[in-house]
Formats: sequence, structure tokens, C-alpha cells
Amino acid sequence: MKTGTKNYYRGIAMMVGTIVGVGIFGVPYVLAKSGVIVGLFYFALLGILLTLNHLLFGEMLLRVQGKHHLAGLAGRFGNKNWEYFALLVTTFSFYGALIAYIILGGKFLEIVLLPFFGEGLFIYQMLFFSFMAFFVLVGVRLVAFSELFMSFLLLAVMGVIIGFGIPKINISNLLTFDLNQAFLPYGVILFSLGGAAAIPGMVEIMPKEKKKLKSAIIIGTLIPLFLTLIFSLVVVGITGANTVQDAIEGMRAYLGDWIVYLGAVFGLFAVATSFLAMALYLREQFWYDMKINKYVSWLLACFVPLLIFLFGTRNFIQVIGFTGAVFSGLEGILIIWIYRLAQKKGKREPEYKMRVPFVVLAVMVIVFILGIVYEVLSTL
Repeated sequence: MKTGTKNYYRGIAMMVGTIVGVGIFGVPYVLAKSGVIVGLFYFALLGILLTLNHLLFGEMLLRVQGKHHLAGLAGRFGNKNWEYFALLVTTFSFYGALIAYIILGGKFLEIVLLPFFGEGLFIYQMLFFSFMAFFVLVGVRLVAFSELFMSFLLLAVMGVIIGFGIPKINISNLLTFDLNQAFLPYGVILFSLGGAAAIPGMVEIMPKEKKKLKSAIIIGTLIPLFLTLIFSLVVVGITGANTVQDAIEGMRAYLGDWIVYLGAVFGLFAVATSFLAMALYLREQFWYDMKINKYVSWLLACFVPLLIFLFGTRNFIQVIGFTGAVFSGLEGILIIWIYRLAQKKGKREPEYKMRVPFVVLAVMVIVFILGIVYEVLSTL
């Protein structure tokens, strides 16, 4: 395989690996509550919005030389205040994800160790966090391939569940509908399908294939979307109203203990590698970029989300729903705003131009704003 073709597929794999994470486990639950028809509407709406948003971000990155992230672009095309705001949005988005990792990592650890040590979800969650925080402190760094590899192992497990689960589907479970829960899937699906964080890395590993970046972003966004949708439909089709928040444990009565154990083992490793990568990124952001003491940076990266977990919510769906609706929504708005500035101030001619009508951008912003307002008001 030619180097250019290999880099193209590596870029797609990076996007898929970034998007596939803990969010996929929460989607079946919200679809079971709202109804599959409502879920399909959100998959269509947010699939279009996120694909456009990712493409706008890609074009924006192609308008500058060198490697940049969202906060750096906000400072470059806007000002320092916007850079700090983007940094704040990114940080709290990461915090939300880390809280979700603590919740779900502890749950998967409980499933794995239950036959040996019994129940005790909170203890397992603290155990999971303690190991992860220690690894972040000593700076254990997995190569990027490790996280990608775990994501694809998780996808393989999802494929096993889908394969064994399809014959167990009860069609009546897919025909439910509850308007009272109609907004529930929005934030969870937005959290699950967002992959903007992968795009700077895609630009970096495709130095001579930038003309193919557009198609790589589209394919890298749509593959996880369809996999998440199929997995969710299979789980809801099997467990119906009995679908649980982590998706996996509820299938015990239908597919047996082995499938639950398999899902929990690989889910645990995927969550652990994602926690490590994200917490290390935050620690280095505080340490190198903000010039904060090394150990204080570690405390900020690991213990702020722990405190929010301890004194805030321990509900997995609420955490990823709020993080998705509010912080992913703010990220989407920032990308659109910076994109408009980059069109005017960017010095480099990009390999592709989106030429999205202003009215479409305005509708995207309105959707994100409505999602933020509703989620905040419903949380208060």
C-alpha cells in the first residue's frame, strides 16, 4: 500500500477511534426511553450538523500553517479572551468525559471482579480512579496506537454483540414512542458522535494528502454514526424497556454472562486508555501551556472531575447528556464562529472550501444554543 493511501486510512482510523468511546454505551438507554423514531431523528439531525462542523474545522485548520487546536485558532483569529474561553470549554468538556469514565470504568470493573470480590460499585469506581490518577502522576504514556487499538477491539466486541443479538430482537421493542422523553437523546448522541479533537491529528498525519482530508472526515464521522446506531437498535431490540444505562449488563438475561463479561473487559480497557490520554493532555495543558506547577496540574487534571463526581451527579446519562448538550454545543458554536473569521483572516489557501450558506450556519448555531439552554434549564 502506498504511503499516501496508508496515511489516508490512518486519518480515517484516527477519527473513528476518537469518536468511539463511552458514549456508545449510553445511546441505547436514551433510545429505549424516547423511542427509536425520536432517536432516528436525532441521528439524522446531529449526523448532518456534526459532519458539517467537522468539515468546517478541517477547512479552518487548512487555512493556517503548522499544528493548531481550537483554543489556539480562537486566539489567532480572534483574541486572547476568546482563546481563554475556548480553553475553558475544552477543559470542562474533558472534565465531563473524565467523570463519565469514572462512572462507567467503575461499573465495568465491578462486572469483571464481581465473581471474586462481590458488589460495591462506589469502591470499584474509586479503585478505577486511583489507578488512573497514579498512572497520570507518573506520566505513563501509551502510544497513540494503543488507544486506537483498544477502540477497534471495542468495535469488534460491539460486532460480536450485534451478531449474536440480531436473532434475539423483538420488533415491538423498536416501536415504542414517548414524547415526554423526546429531548433526552440530544446531548447523549451529540456527546457520542463528536470527533473534532481528532482533526488536528488527521491534518498532521496526512501532510501530502490534504486534498483527501474532506472525504476522510466524512467517512471517519459516518462510520461511528452507523455503528452506534446499529449497536443501539440491536440492544434496544433485545432489552426494550429493560435497557440499562451502560447497555451491557442488561443483556445478561438474553445473551448470557459471557457476552456481558466480554463487553465489560474490553469496555474497561477502552475507558482506561481514554481516561489516561485525556487526563495526561489536561495535565500537560495546565503544566506547559499555563505554567502551573507539575503536581498542581496533576491535581487539576484528575481531582477536579473526582470532586464533581463525589459532590455532583453519579448518573452516567446525566453526565454525558449535559456535557454533550452544553460543552459540545459550545464547541460547535466556537468552530462556526472561528470558521467565519478564518475565511477573512486565513493566510493559506485551503485544499477544500465548504461554502456553506450563512443561513445554514445560523440554523446550526440556533440548534446548538437551544440545546444548551434546554439542558441548563432542565438541570437547574
